[in-house]
Amino acid sequence: MVKEILIGVFRIKKFVVSFSILASIILIGVVGPIVYTVVPYKTVGPPEAKPSETYPLGTDAYGRDLFAQVLNGISTSIYIGFLSAIVGTAIGVVIGTIAGFKGGLVDDVLMVVTNIMMTFPAMLLMILVAAYIEERNVLYVALIISFTSWGWIARGVRAQIMSLREQQFVFMSRMAGLSDVKIAFADLLPNMASYVFMCFILLTSAAMLAEAGLSMIGLGITRGYSLGTILFWARMKEAVRRGLTWWFIPPGAILVAITTSLLVTATALDEYFSPRLRGR
Repeated sequence: MVKEILIGVFRIKKFVVSFSILASIILIGVVGPIVYTVVPYKTVGPPEAKPSETYPLGTDAYGRDLFAQVLNGISTSIYIGFLSAIVGTAIGVVIGTIAGFKGGLVDDVLMVVTNIMMTFPAMLLMILVAAYIEERNVLYVALIISFTSWGWIARGVRAQIMSLREQQFVFMSRMAGLSDVKIAFADLLPNMASYVFMCFILLTSAAMLAEAGLSMIGLGITRGYSLGTILFWARMKEAVRRGLTWWFIPPGAILVAITTSLLVTATALDEYFSPRLRGR
């Protein structure tokens, strides 16, 4: 089954292109800091040096190597995106599955909580929470993002579960004496694995943009580098106004490339799993 899916999606050109870009950037983020061993937070040369053989992406206002910062920033941003997506998707799937399968009062209560989370501005909530945490590491930032991003997944999963629970195999499982939990998570949830996976991809992209947004206003991680924190320091030192293009263009372009490739990958998967779209 998995082999057939892989063969099918790799026949879609947009998937091949987007996945190749994403895989290449992830590989650079993982292998780059191991090969390029320059410490990103130490002064290694003159301030604001232009790109050269010694400094491939130049240096910042403190003489720190920007290439080393970008390499470390890629891995940090991707890690935050994936961790946020894992936690956020898990919360949304659990709440949506329980609400959709149980119905009644349980559904009403869970949907009230979900609607509150969706109507409250997510970025404002992230700012409020992050502002009260003095030491913000990668885990804290990822959890802040994930706890404000699961609402739409919960509603989507609930709708899918409510449709599937009326299928014949559910009644057969009930007759076999299976518990509600086993029916919901062992019988129903696997039937919407493709939808959950696409939600995960979309949430990864959104989480990386959210991290960049928090970092741009000084509420990102307090130690280390992400693509967002590099852009934050570029903004603080007015790199755009002063024409220091090597400082802000590389991290910005990489962030756009990652998020765009994730969105195109999700679109390609939707095209594969949807017969209506595949027939166009």
